[in-house]
Amino acid sequence: MYNGRSSHLISTNLGATVESVDLAKDGIVTRGVLVDVPFIRGIDWIERGSGVMPDDILAAEIQCGFTVKEGDLLLIRTGQLNRREIEGPVDFRTEGSTACHAACLPLFHKRGISMLGTDTGNDIIPPVYEAVPNPIHQIGLVAMGMWILDNANLEDLAAACRIRNRWEFMISIGPLRLTNTTGSPVNPLAIF
Repeated sequence: MYNGRSSHLISTNLGATVESVDLAKDGIVTRGVLVDVPFIRGIDWIERGSGVMPDDILAAEIQCGFTVKEGDLLLIRTGQLNRREIEGPVDFRTEGSTACHAACLPLFHKRGISMLGTDTGNDIIPPVYEAVPNPIHQIGLVAMGMWILDNANLEDLAAACRIRNRWEFMISIGPLRLTNTTGSPVNPLAIF
């Protein structure tokens, strides 16, 4: 099943005949919230192969003075782009990558977030669970219907939030008007 519909309606030869990204063709405007995990932990970046845990998000709420609410676009900075700029690019398939741990999914569901975005591919590599290698995608996207932003550049946003000591903002996202696709390049705009 895919968002309550047969997974056969999403195929490689026909594309996404239902639940395509064109559902968002008029754009998305909502409240954005940034959880800057390296800032909260006092580190430069999260190590590859490890993950953001629910306690990181809850600590950010307390330390930064916000509450993740229903309908929010939750952005999680792991510092991976910062690491790439310092150390150079690596092949995440062999070197690993960080992301939110599957343990965050119940919190995302309870809070009712509409979208999750991180500065990585949104699933820990190497996989934490052999049977469910991509839990954020397989459970968050497919079972929960949560939209996902992969590989977002959150460095400038994190700097802007730190300067303002403000981690909430309006965000506008305009995907391309593509049909039968499961994704689109976007250029999100955070407005303080």
